[in-house]
Amino acid sequence: MNNTASGGGGNKGQSVGHVCGLAAGSWEWIGGNIATTIAEWHLICHRKFLAAIPTSLFFIGSIFGCAFYGRLADAWLGRKKTLLLAGILTSTTTFLTSFSPNIWVYSFLRFANGFARSGNGICCLVLSTEVVGRKWRGQVGQYGFFFFTAGFLSLPFIAYPARTQWRYLYRIISLPPLVYTLFLVPLVSESPRWLLVRGKNKEALEVLQKFAGWNRKKLPNNIELIIPSQATTGTGNEGGKNENIWTTRWAAKRMITMMLFGFGVGFVYYGIQLNAENLNFNLYLTVIINAAMEIPAVFIGGILLGFTDRRLLSSLSAISAGVSCLLCIIFSAASSTTSSWPQLTIEAIGFMAASIAFNVSYIYCVELFPTNVRNFAVSMLRQSLMLGASLSPLLVVVGRLSPSLSFAVFGALAIVSGTLSVWLPETKNAPLYETLKQQGEEEVKRRRLIQNTVV
Repeated sequence: MNNTASGGGGNKGQSVGHVCGLAAGSWEWIGGNIATTIAEWHLICHRKFLAAIPTSLFFIGSIFGCAFYGRLADAWLGRKKTLLLAGILTSTTTFLTSFSPNIWVYSFLRFANGFARSGNGICCLVLSTEVVGRKWRGQVGQYGFFFFTAGFLSLPFIAYPARTQWRYLYRIISLPPLVYTLFLVPLVSESPRWLLVRGKNKEALEVLQKFAGWNRKKLPNNIELIIPSQATTGTGNEGGKNENIWTTRWAAKRMITMMLFGFGVGFVYYGIQLNAENLNFNLYLTVIINAAMEIPAVFIGGILLGFTDRRLLSSLSAISAGVSCLLCIIFSAASSTTSSWPQLTIEAIGFMAASIAFNVSYIYCVELFPTNVRNFAVSMLRQSLMLGASLSPLLVVVGRLSPSLSFAVFGALAIVSGTLSVWLPETKNAPLYETLKQQGEEEVKRRRLIQNTVV
């Protein structure tokens, strides 16, 4: 939440630079001393790097929250109850943030808020994709991001009326997750796949019967759900050996590759958003344009997921984002004092490409791992995305001194991430498996069948 100081014209960077050399009391903040956190706690000049701490801690909190919610949803509460818990904690921590007395309490509450809200997206994605067939899996998961985009797009319109008092903004945005948790989540059914893996086949059958009724169909009376052989959670025990991602070689290799890809994508996706303040444009306008680019990103991604390989789409979108960032360097020097529409256009295109890579990575991860560790796998991807996001504010601060450097790092990292996805297997039209053992055996059979067919 940046602001500028009055007492001179020019752009934001020039104003703050002049202020650092002025005597105390000879200048004042536009909008007052309580308009933003930076103005209220004087996070400028020698204290300017403190401004990056709350954002970084928010993303670090998301990293820890992902691990917590991933294990909770897979091993104990399930997807729906975990979603309820995450929604309540998100609303509570957001509201408490508005009462922060100083930068340190504010930073802690931002960490707590990041921890709390990290379970929302993970559980929603897994819950929605586990109840549809392979034909619609990609589209259902992708179109869920439309609502994320709507929330993102609404922020400038909520923030602008509250621009004179940052605390009001947090109180306002604490309401939607509370309404969602109290009135919408209770209408959702638990994932029948999770219920089946946990041995609750009766409850799973009831959920399927409810789904059939919504589709004006009826399940056969003699239908019986078969529990996957020796199904356990990702931290449970199977045949005397722990069955989890890290002790299963193919799954560990796949998870590490996916996390490295996610780190780069998260760094670039969130970094481009935060780096908007280093463009010589009105910040509200820039945020609105970036938010608007999420809409074609979701739409294009949803269409491409219907007929394009996941691996190819992930790779090309990440590389495209990187190339766009590198192209922004050309306009950084020329637009140091004036607004550059070409730079903003290329930046927006790069953000759209990064958004496609970001959204598709979740769908890809859902399809790469079985039910008994799926939520944990998505949470690990989320952790890597948030790790990249937590470091991006530091580069944005450096970008205030050298915009070209920030764009260069964003571009290089996006291109490297795009090349990593080549090492992942293709999952388009692949079935969703229930356990690591089942998936490992089936994939070995499939590879042998392909090899025999080629021979």
